[in-house]
Amino acid sequence: MVNNCTILIIDDEEINTLQLEHALEDVGNIITLNDSTQALELIHKAKPDVLLLDLEMPKISGFDILQELQFNPVFEQLRIIVITSHGDPQIEESALSLGAIDFISKPLNLKLCRLRIENHVKVKAQENILQNTQAALFAEKEHLRITIDSIADGVISTDQHAQITYMNPVAQRLTGWSQTAAKGRHIEEVMKLADSTTKTPSINPLTVALKENRPVAMAINTQLTSKQGVEHRVEDSAAPILNEKKQQCGAVMVFQDVSETLAMSVQMTYLSHHDQLTSLPNRVLLHDRLTQGIARASFNDTKLSLLLLDLDKFKFINDALGHHIGDEIIAHIGHSLDCFACNDITVARVGGDEFALVVPHESHSLSLEPLINQVLNVISKPFRSGGEQHILSASLGISVYPDDANCVEEMLRHADSAMYKAKNEAANSYCYFSTDLQVEMNKRLDVGNKLRKALENNALDVHYQPKYDLRSGEMVGVESLVRLSDDEGGFISPLNFIEYAEETGLIFRLGEQVLEKSCISAKRWLDAGVPTKVAVNISAKQFTDSKLVDTVAMILEKTQLPSKYLELEVTESALIENYEYAVNQLKLIAKMKVSIALDDFGTGYSSLSYLRLFPLNVLKIDQSFVRDMLTDSQALDIVSTIIELAHSLHLQIVAEGIETAEQKNKLDELGCATGQGYLLGKPMNYESLTQLLLPSLHNNDQYV
Repeated sequence: MVNNCTILIIDDEEINTLQLEHALEDVGNIITLNDSTQALELIHKAKPDVLLLDLEMPKISGFDILQELQFNPVFEQLRIIVITSHGDPQIEESALSLGAIDFISKPLNLKLCRLRIENHVKVKAQENILQNTQAALFAEKEHLRITIDSIADGVISTDQHAQITYMNPVAQRLTGWSQTAAKGRHIEEVMKLADSTTKTPSINPLTVALKENRPVAMAINTQLTSKQGVEHRVEDSAAPILNEKKQQCGAVMVFQDVSETLAMSVQMTYLSHHDQLTSLPNRVLLHDRLTQGIARASFNDTKLSLLLLDLDKFKFINDALGHHIGDEIIAHIGHSLDCFACNDITVARVGGDEFALVVPHESHSLSLEPLINQVLNVISKPFRSGGEQHILSASLGISVYPDDANCVEEMLRHADSAMYKAKNEAANSYCYFSTDLQVEMNKRLDVGNKLRKALENNALDVHYQPKYDLRSGEMVGVESLVRLSDDEGGFISPLNFIEYAEETGLIFRLGEQVLEKSCISAKRWLDAGVPTKVAVNISAKQFTDSKLVDTVAMILEKTQLPSKYLELEVTESALIENYEYAVNQLKLIAKMKVSIALDDFGTGYSSLSYLRLFPLNVLKIDQSFVRDMLTDSQALDIVSTIIELAHSLHLQIVAEGIETAEQKNKLDELGCATGQGYLLGKPMNYESLTQLLLPSLHNNDQYV
């Protein structure tokens, strides 16, 4: 059976259909019919590949059936072979004109009939294969056409002479040519390419691909101008099309519009190199400008200065008025400084409230002085924001290449050190980096390294200064004071390392270690039968730590020290930075029965109305008032007022810095019950204080 072809035999003589069915049984799927009135219905139903049709049949003849089939497009591929007993050429001509393709004569020669039918079945099978192949090719072609028409890239194909044969919709849109108008035209006529910068015409990659018989990428920075004059930035490539013999038969050009991508790239590059708030160059671009400036200065044998400035007390303004006002101030300063920007000078926002100017100049740095004064004057000029007038000041540090720095990192570091020194001097001041500053910076770095090492090894020393009842002379407590050892057996001043710890964030680890060591000492004294309350200083930075309360609770639990033997000393500045937060923190600490002392009272900015709302237990008179009270009536009045205030608020009062008997006696006379200072006792290590508390046990290792 050849490809399972269906053969329908229609003849009114049953003997003929039986003979043909038997003769063709393995040629195909055989269907027979003797009643011609049912022929058309069966043909529609069976849809045969080959039809054997007798011409002379009663009721409906073979000619009638041929005429019906002739006008039905469904059967235009049907192979019809007529069976006839006539040899009249006119009959054959009529049958052929109605769609018949072959004849079988009666009486039937079954062998000859089989050969004829087999040939027709084979031809029909080939036709079916061809039709299926054509259908598959058409589907694939249609799929490819839809795909190419749907992609975002422009596609143009040409013959081997670069004349256009196809353009997809994107190519038509970008070139401004319809496919009909462009077909047969040379691609150079339709695709007008040029260098986007110089506007010089460019050779189309497709013509190069055809000439050199290889894929060719489009030149960078290519611009396509459409028929209507619209410009597009485009990129991509062309390649030759080869036939099965590897012979060139055309080429294809694939390109895309990258105008929006390039615009987005430019925008992203701008955003990554500029500050969002001020639109000034950011730290990344500043680094690049410094690198370029150093290279030019080196080549031209000139100098480059970096002016780094920081707004004074901006954090206080930001916290007090809100970040939105702070942002307005930063934007105003950025706009004011931008007036100094030019081809040579770069103005940048480094971050926060820090700005920088990169200034090239001749060999003498004195030429910078007028610019520095102008910058500081611009910043100090009053302006209004948030309904209020603001007058700002700044501190400015200067590093000069190649005088004090040889690279970008050094310039930034040196300018920062100089600015730091200027900030410690006065508002609206500036400072050049110098050798002395280098020495100071090295010392600061050394202190930082020692502090980090001590923290890592838990090697900080804690000394204790006793506090005494001024009337009875009895020791009533101690204050913990942290000490950092130097390399020579002495100690580094807390003024040198506490500030460093706060700036670097090490203050949190430092504070935790001091608190734990102090609680351990107090627990040992308690266990030895001499309960002694220990006061531990909490810096303003520590006080902002949301984990402070948990840390205190954890250390008390760890050391098993009853909370009544611990006192925390906080400064006024720590309390006023965020009043509501401070109140909540202090209340949580007070709930643990930990005493709270307000240190250095009278030197800060506390409102007396705030003071009564804080859960305080102790007020400490700052040593500056104690030192001057015998020679300065105003200082004496302040001390007297603080003591009276403490009494009225039912707070304990402690005087700091008592150095003479006259000071001690005067404080006792004014009603101050407790004091500390060098007259009464200097800070001492754990062993020395233990000997003071337990002289009979000074050799007992249990307390050492």
